[in-house]
Amino acid sequence: MQYTLALIIFTAQELIGLVLFLVVNHYLGPKNKEARDPMAIPKGILERLVLFISLIHGYPQMLVAFSAIKLGTRLHSEQGSELSNTYFLIGTFLSMLLAITGSIVTKIAWVRTSHMRAGGYV
Repeated sequence: MQYTLALIIFTAQELIGLVLFLVVNHYLGPKNKEARDPMAIPKGILERLVLFISLIHGYPQMLVAFSAIKLGTRLHSEQGSELSNTYFLIGTFLSMLLAITGSIVTKIAWVRTSHMRAGGYV
C-alpha cells in the first residue's frame, strides 16, 4: 500500500513537472530544434526517481551527489553546447524541488495512512 501511494504521488509530481519544464524550455531552452536532446525527458524522470526514492528512504545525501554529477556532466559537455547556464541551473533546481516536495508529500501520506490503519485520527 505504501509504495502504491508513493507511485501515485511520483506520477502526479512528474505530470506537474512536465508542464513546468515545458514552460522553462519555451523561455530559456535552446531555440534551435536540433539542439534539443530527445533523451532529456527520460533522463530527467530517472534523475527525479532516484532522488525521490533516496529521500523517502532517508538518504538526503543523494542531493549532494546529484548536484555533483549534474555539474560534472555539464562541465564535460559544455563545449559546443547551446544551453545557457541559467536554463541548466533552473532545470536542476526544479528537478530537486519536485523530488523534495514529492518525498515530503509521500511521507505525510504514509504517516496519515498508518494512523488511519491504527484507528487514530490525524
